[in-house]
Amino acid sequence: MIIALFFGLAVIVTLVSVLPHQRGDPQGADPVAGSAGSEARVPLETGKPWDEVDDPKRDGWDTEVFTEVAMKQLNALGGMMTGDGGELVPSQMGEIVAGEFVCERFRPSEAKEILDDGQLRTVRLSAPLPEWNPGEAEGVGPALTFQGAEGFIDALGEALIPFSGASEVRFKAKIFRVSFLADEIATRQYLSLSGRTESGAVEQHVTLDIGWERPSADQLPRMRWLRVREFEQTELHQSEGALFADCTGSVLGGNANVAPQFLRGMNHWFGRIQVSGLLGTPGLALGDVNGDGLDDLYVCEDAGLPNRLFIQNADGSAHEASAAWGVDWLQSSRSALFIDLDNDGDQDLAVAIFGGVVVAENIDNVGFRLRDVLKTGEDTMSLSAVDYDLDGFLDLYVCVYSDSTEIGSGLSGGIQGALTGAEVHDANTGGHNVLFRNLAAESDAFKFGDVTNEVGLEVNNHRFSLAAAWDDFDNDGDQDLYVANDFGRDHLYRNEGGRAEGPVFVDISDPARVEDSATGMSAAWADYDRDGWMDMLVGNMWSSAGKRIAYQEKFRPLATDEVKRRIQRLSRGNSLLRNNGDGTFDDESAAAGVEMGRWAWGTKFVDFNNDGWEDIMVANGYITTDDTGDL
Repeated sequence: MIIALFFGLAVIVTLVSVLPHQRGDPQGADPVAGSAGSEARVPLETGKPWDEVDDPKRDGWDTEVFTEVAMKQLNALGGMMTGDGGELVPSQMGEIVAGEFVCERFRPSEAKEILDDGQLRTVRLSAPLPEWNPGEAEGVGPALTFQGAEGFIDALGEALIPFSGASEVRFKAKIFRVSFLADEIATRQYLSLSGRTESGAVEQHVTLDIGWERPSADQLPRMRWLRVREFEQTELHQSEGALFADCTGSVLGGNANVAPQFLRGMNHWFGRIQVSGLLGTPGLALGDVNGDGLDDLYVCEDAGLPNRLFIQNADGSAHEASAAWGVDWLQSSRSALFIDLDNDGDQDLAVAIFGGVVVAENIDNVGFRLRDVLKTGEDTMSLSAVDYDLDGFLDLYVCVYSDSTEIGSGLSGGIQGALTGAEVHDANTGGHNVLFRNLAAESDAFKFGDVTNEVGLEVNNHRFSLAAAWDDFDNDGDQDLYVANDFGRDHLYRNEGGRAEGPVFVDISDPARVEDSATGMSAAWADYDRDGWMDMLVGNMWSSAGKRIAYQEKFRPLATDEVKRRIQRLSRGNSLLRNNGDGTFDDESAAAGVEMGRWAWGTKFVDFNNDGWEDIMVANGYITTDDTGDL
């Protein structure tokens, strides 16, 4: 059985120069002609099709075989609930539940209202999710009062009342625990249901434990019992049915280069450009580059496609001005920042490209002039800016993922290095992040020096880093650093500024209890509980396959309990680390209900409803196609 956190096809080429190149617009034509070459799904190391290499029936993973057939039943149930594949009638429900089936209320009577601000209303069962104990006697007890197919329909009917007359109803299920018991099979799963209503929208998220009959060769398994473990319902009272409106078309649609460059999927570009690892549009920057008070947008692209600068117009639309401003570079660009590096009051531009950081000066709010390309490790990822030494000038910190020297090895190549060169949960074979000190206070502007080792940030600086975030977590007046790493531990560096020899960073990850060994994709600081101390949110991937397989006895049978716990942590999802104010953090992820962010890539704190409390946004997703059964 193969468990993958990423996989992808990449075209490998060699970067000839780190100096930016420019090009004209595609204007509707393909920048490079050729075949996408996306049909083959053959692993290079075996030469066999994936359905032969990754076949749980051949590998003996009965849990995965059962998950596949149980998901068919859950999706059939979802079709009945949405009206898109059946009806809630006993004859059809009898194919999903056994004759002796028992369950409790699908919408628990214990659920309490936790929010109602006139626009959003949330009802939740606030009891903590119990530990997975499938051997307990689930089929008995006074709460399981609904019996048989008709009883299950009655239990569901109560929960579906808010969806009466709803449109665009969608259902999704994820099984993330499977256990084979003496006479049945137990699973734990997430179910989500959402739809548009006359008053706005409604969605439900439910965690269920289900006991199933053992399936026969010619019949799908049926449910014997069902118990609700977690329940949440949120109603949005807004006529448009959404908190946010997609305005991409009205803002960018008037530009001829948008459709040919941005409205095609990654499969279109395979074989046409130097793809850097399924990143799509890797980075964005917002800032007012022309001083008119309106934010403008810079979009990073993979190698071979020009980066784009969109200048906002007074009516809210934006016009493309990359070539005119001198920033339509073709290098593999991973992230960008609009920041004032020389303190002259305008927005300069820093772009992380493969092998370095391009630094460009804003000239009179009408264009950019290339000033330098700062050398880094090849596989750059994210950029962050900070005045770490409090000299009044912003410095640059660059996350570098792997030690690769080839475009395209990026994430996929980094994965291979992590899996073969070290333990997947504690990989130490990644790239080296770089802190560039802004030397403007001592010499000409736009001069930077690599001070990574000098200030102590070379310690534990060989992870697969994807993101970094700065803030003063200890309230001592200077900026501290949190680095989120893939395939291993994160690190918190305390800034001990004020020493005679200058600021020095110390890795305090262990005593601070913030190692968060997982698939770190992003990091964000905020005081979410408003106690005066900054807390940390880390975006990690939540994998139902990982949560099923890593808990099985046959998984890594020779590994120690500690190693197994660390590997299990890889699929747990997002982490919320609460600052105790004494230099330590507590992991409040489960209690706060933030772990399940699906295949998370980015996380941000933002107060959506202006009530003074920080909410969370998670950018997630990977493959936008029909379910192939992978993960």
